[in-house]
Formats: sequence, C-alpha cells, structure tokens
Amino acid sequence: MSERWTPGGVLDYEVLLEGELSSTSVPGNPRDWFQGYKGRLISKRIIRSWLSSRGKSTHTILPGSTVNRLIRITSIITAFFGLLAGVGLGWGGLAYSGSHPVNLFLIMVLLVGIPFLLTSIAIILSFLPIGIGRSGRLTGRLIKFTRVMVSFSKRLGLIDRVHADAVISGVSRFQNRSAIYHSLLRWSVSSVVQLRAFSFHLGIFVAVLWRGVVQDVAFAWQTTLNINPEILYRFTLFLSRPWRFFISPPALEQVEGSRIILKEGIIGLNNSDLVIWWPFLCFLILTYGVLPRLLLLGYSLIRKMIVLATLPFSDTMSKRLLMLMTAPRVEVTGNEPPREFEAESSPSLPKSLKHESMDIQVLIPSYREDLMMEDSWVKYLSVYWGAALEQINAVSLDDEEDAQLLASFSRQKSGRKGLLVIFEGWRPYTAA
Repeated sequence: MSERWTPGGVLDYEVLLEGELSSTSVPGNPRDWFQGYKGRLISKRIIRSWLSSRGKSTHTILPGSTVNRLIRITSIITAFFGLLAGVGLGWGGLAYSGSHPVNLFLIMVLLVGIPFLLTSIAIILSFLPIGIGRSGRLTGRLIKFTRVMVSFSKRLGLIDRVHADAVISGVSRFQNRSAIYHSLLRWSVSSVVQLRAFSFHLGIFVAVLWRGVVQDVAFAWQTTLNINPEILYRFTLFLSRPWRFFISPPALEQVEGSRIILKEGIIGLNNSDLVIWWPFLCFLILTYGVLPRLLLLGYSLIRKMIVLATLPFSDTMSKRLLMLMTAPRVEVTGNEPPREFEAESSPSLPKSLKHESMDIQVLIPSYREDLMMEDSWVKYLSVYWGAALEQINAVSLDDEEDAQLLASFSRQKSGRKGLLVIFEGWRPYTAA
C-alpha cells in the first residue's frame, strides 16, 4: 500500500476503524500492533502504518482500490465527453457557406465570452468556503452518483458484485462523516468537474484550430449600430495584450476591411481581411478558455493533495484508536486463584519467606511517604509476586532529578532483578 493517502485509502481507513472500534473487535489488537511499531511517533504516520498492516491481514473486502479505480474511470469518461462536446460546439460554430462568413461577434460570445464568464464564476467559487450543510448535500449527491457508476461499471464487467457491494457500503459511511471530510469531498469533486471543463475548452480550441487548417473559414462583423471600426480595433488590442508582443492582432485596416454590409455582400471584401481573425480567435480561446481552466484544474488537484497530506485525524474515533494503541494496558486473566494474607503476630516476616527467585526494587513518589513501609512491601511481594524486596526508593518522577538512580538500574544485568514503579491518578486501559 502506498504511503500517500488517496480517497480510497481514507475510505478503507473508515471501514477498518469502525470494525476495530466495534464491540466484536479484540481489544488487544491495536496495542499489540503498536508494540511492534518502529516508526516515528506521529499520529498520522501511526495511523497510516496501522492501515497498511491491517489492510494486508484483514479478510474483509475493502472498497479503497475499487473506489480509486472508479475515480479514474469517471475522470476518463468525463474528459472524453467534455472533449467531444467542445469539439462539437467549436466545429458547428464555424459552419461557413461561401457567401455567408462566420459572424465574428456571435462566435466570440459563444466560444469565448460565455465560457470565460463561467470560468470566472468557477474561480470565485473555488475561493469561497463551503458550509457543513452544503457538504452534507454534496455527500448525498456523491453517494447517488457512486451508485450509478457502480451499476454502470458492474454491467460493463469492470468490477464484480462483491467489490460493488463493498463500495456502496463503504461510501455510505461517509454520510455521517461528511463534516470531517468535507474538504476532501469538495476538492475530489472539483478536480473531476474542472477536468471536464478543461477538456471542453480544449475541444473547442482543437476544433477551431483544425477547421481553420483544413477549410477556408472567413470571419466578418456587422452591426446596425453606428460603431466606429477603431473602437473594435482598440477592443482587440485590449484582448490581445497577453500575446500581442509575439503575434500582432488584426490591424485597423483589416478590422475595417472585414466589416460586411448586408446589401453589398461578401464579394467586395478582401479575403486576407476575412481570414485574419482565425488565429486571433484561436489565441482568444487558448488564453481565456483553455489556460484558466488548466490553472483551475491544477489548483483543484493541488488542494486535494494538500487536504490528503494534512488530514489531522483529530476526530473522536481516531483519537480512540490512538488511545487503544498508546495507552498502557493491564490484563486480568484470573487463571490463578488469589491467595489471602495470613495473620502474623509479628510485624515482620520470618526470613524463611525470603527464598524467592527475584529481588525487586520498589519506586514510590517521594510525596507518598505513607507507602514506604518496608514490612508491608515484604509481605505483599512475597505472597502475591513470589519475590523478595531488595530496596524501596523515593523518586521525584523527573528524568533529570532521578538520572543517577535510573543509571544505576541500567547497569544491573542480573536476571533476578525486578523493578516495580508505583503511580497514582491515572487509569490504564484494562483488558479483562
């Protein structure tokens, strides 16, 4: 499994997380796995490593790889139909019969103006925050769309029934978790939408470019308004600012020469003035259609990668999983019946009890002097642990202040030495 998060990987995590925290899961598993973890103690890396390990060992059919595959299929289909729609619009918009040239104003509005307006709206929306309510509705629509895609892919034989059911079940879990993953859902959907829009604009550009290569397409402008050609010329200069230093826009004389008067027709116009608008139109589509959509597509993909790379895993269920991994655990097996203390007339035990196989040093917080009674510890260790008390040490529970004492413990190599540390005020996880 890749170290990078994917939408499918997040879905696998949700499926395994719910199974791990359910009442039927074995409480010791997360802690036992964490004992063998060798990576950095960062929550996200711990969860990623746990997911990789559990994904390999589980017998559950996980939907992650199928979801990633469906995303790729959806992207390809969306891009294809977007490209097809763009080619159809671009090719049909340049329909030209010899006596009726393409209306320059109409084709600029159709192929450049309206798409640029939609692109501008998309840019504004991409910077607006999305509310939790909208993310919930987005999740509902996404689930419906996923059901359609799963059914379509199953009919085509791209996925089998088992994986299809796993995807539907897994995606349904997101409905209650949309508040946590709303950014991921937003930019995952946005990247597919922007891919479609980019393909659409690219199709328009390809159609206009190719039609101008294989056919003689003439452009002319006309209006009932009394517009001076110089106004249109200045407008073309403004639109061509991004590229006019490399390729010049139509000159004023060419703008005047491409104006058609309906009663006079096209016969009196110069062909060079009519075809000069074709490269200008190509650069318009490329500058104000294809490139902005390409930037929006790249922005959506980058935002999606950032969201995946910065998933905090700070929700309640993730914190609970980390707690099960990292919190200390006390196991109570009950295999041996408890032994009771025998009443002793003497405050100290006889030396005959000190025949045990292990000598234990007890570390007690220095502020708990009431726990430092040697006789009580001798009896307790002997009866319940089968061990002898070597020494009681008062500790401050500070690494620097207790450094000398800890160093002395590290030098002890005898297998008969034991250490018992007394804490209070905490409650370890208990597996009964």
